[in-house]
Amino acid sequence: MQRRNTPFRRGTPSLYHHLSMLKPSFATRVDNVLHYDKTITFRSEIIPDKAKGTLSTSLLYSQGSDIYEIDCSLPLDSFYTSSSSSSSRKPVKDEKKNDSQETTKDNKDKDSEKEKSKIPSFDDAFAGVEGKRLSPKWAYLGETVSKMSYLDSSDDSTMIAMSKNGSLAWFRDGIKVPVHIVQEMMGPATSYAAMHSHVRPNNLAVSDFGLSANLDTLVKSHSNGSEEDSILKIIDNAGKPGEILRTLHVPGTTVTHTVRFFDNYLYGTCSDDNTLRFWDTRTAERPLFVLTEHQNGRLNSFDTSQVTGELFVTGSSTGVIKLWDIRAVENATTDLTHRQNGEDPIQNELVSLYHSGGDSVADVAFSDTSSSEFITVGGTGNVYHWDMEYLFGRNDDDNEDDSTTTAAPEELQGQCLKFFHTAGGRRTSAQQGKRNIVAMHPVIEDLVCTVTPDSQISLYRPLKLRTV
Repeated sequence: MQRRNTPFRRGTPSLYHHLSMLKPSFATRVDNVLHYDKTITFRSEIIPDKAKGTLSTSLLYSQGSDIYEIDCSLPLDSFYTSSSSSSSRKPVKDEKKNDSQETTKDNKDKDSEKEKSKIPSFDDAFAGVEGKRLSPKWAYLGETVSKMSYLDSSDDSTMIAMSKNGSLAWFRDGIKVPVHIVQEMMGPATSYAAMHSHVRPNNLAVSDFGLSANLDTLVKSHSNGSEEDSILKIIDNAGKPGEILRTLHVPGTTVTHTVRFFDNYLYGTCSDDNTLRFWDTRTAERPLFVLTEHQNGRLNSFDTSQVTGELFVTGSSTGVIKLWDIRAVENATTDLTHRQNGEDPIQNELVSLYHSGGDSVADVAFSDTSSSEFITVGGTGNVYHWDMEYLFGRNDDDNEDDSTTTAAPEELQGQCLKFFHTAGGRRTSAQQGKRNIVAMHPVIEDLVCTVTPDSQISLYRPLKLRTV
């Protein structure tokens, strides 16, 4: 199935390969759904069923303190090409062909119609839950969930949730309440007041956490309640989940709004002083090196590629997106060739892109299934799909013809922007472009889910047209 979306600029790909939507109903009364913060993410398990022709997975959806698991059933043929289906029918025998030819044809047509009616459709991805009243799978009572992360290989817990005040809770299948908690106390005279002071932007996340690649270590950030020095806490997620191993201060910052790991030990943080700091969980209490980005407005978002372990992307309040290589950033800090007089290191991005119309970048997320793809979420809630394959191809050592010329910014923009999803639903200015409202499936390529402030969930797969 193909559906057309309205592109934000002429020439932007806007055809959906698949699109399915759900407006969930809830077992408990919800007076005004717009009053509740929402986040969404995927579980990583997938269950193919060749007999039914379906590929099943599920997403986790939070609304206030409640967390729901929503099952999705997708057409298997859309993701895996199978030759067995075309040969599954038994051939019709030639006996009595003359007398029963028309009857056989009629029967085949009827069988064909029956088979077509049984073929799963992406439009029906939520058919199993459509019209049903959902009950919470987990509840983080007294808190508002601001982020969730699924633990696909943990023996102890199934999922970690962070609340708006920076507390953490570990949940396990079959147990509705948290099995571990790291509680942060907030109040009028503590970090809540500081993080919402008039001198700081109010659209930055209050806190964040990141997980190491092997899921053994977690680093969380929050404010300490003053107008400076946000705090990082290194927390065990293996032997004793929730045990705080070390506490670090980030001088000169009120909010460290993003934490992301590159591998099992190296992680980066992004703070409200427009500085990215790169740390190692095994070393001293100071960052290994830093990247200060004072151009293009306020740094709102940051994410790392788990596929490459080397690339990261930043997004700013002016809609500028930059792709970086951590190796080049680190090398620039030690290269003193042109810094004899104490100049700042020259740290250049690989490419700079932008949201049209100055749409701010509220969130960014790398694909877990591709080394070249990531998405960005605008302040409008719109989702932009980027693919750096064209850029990497030009910079390939074997591509001698293109290596002598630099692509114009408009050319890179046009080649790298592969899809544009318009956020639907009813929104207010205060609810646009929040973080953790868009997720990419960690196993199924190009499968994306989004949620709007009025709780409309969209599950889609873009039809990305390759450019040459």
